[in-house]
Amino acid sequence: MAPHSLLPFSFSLLSPATSSKTEILETLDLISNLSAPLPLPKQAAAAADETKVEDMPEWVAKLVVDKGATLVWKVMEKEIYASDVSDQQNRFLIRKQIAEDRIRPSMTGDEIAAANLMSGDDFTTSKRRRLYGGTGDIGERKEGREHGGLPVMVYTRYGWGCLLYLTRWDASKASVLKGGNYREFHRRSFLAAGDVVEMWAFRDGHGKLCFIIGNKIDLEISL
Repeated sequence: MAPHSLLPFSFSLLSPATSSKTEILETLDLISNLSAPLPLPKQAAAAADETKVEDMPEWVAKLVVDKGATLVWKVMEKEIYASDVSDQQNRFLIRKQIAEDRIRPSMTGDEIAAANLMSGDDFTTSKRRRLYGGTGDIGERKEGREHGGLPVMVYTRYGWGCLLYLTRWDASKASVLKGGNYREFHRRSFLAAGDVVEMWAFRDGHGKLCFIIGNKIDLEISL
């Protein structure tokens, strides 16, 4: 029986008592149908599925709570390249589009300048002078590899963290996490070429930009 349709008029051959009980049952059935939850619209259902996909792993949630995070978001998933774990390269590569779409929007103007992530609109004379280390004439621009970068804290999925520098290389426009601590970060994160990792970003309790990088698969379970 459709919950919103009108019932057709008909005679009942049942006794008055039976007829009354039937009407009560039909009314209760109608009420239960009307109070049942409506199905989600297609858009809402899709959003719910997307939320499930973007669920925060337990190792991320534990760390961001411990650090008093005020803002947390997923940056990317990527396969680790041999160059990401090479002692000669000594850096973690972040594709240009990822840095621009998933990191840059959450940064302040000073952070953007320090990380060499300016766009054409940001590249004002004052920021040029600050980048080139003076207040006079604009000199030769520093290459990305020489650019000091923005100091950020980077953590493994196991909670160990160190100071690295986020910067963009001028030639390829790719961004990297680099610095003297990267080799130790690589050792403690147990990353290997071919691994698939998740990278998350957050602001800690002091407002500092931080990253977490870790294998999607728990190594202890997979062994």
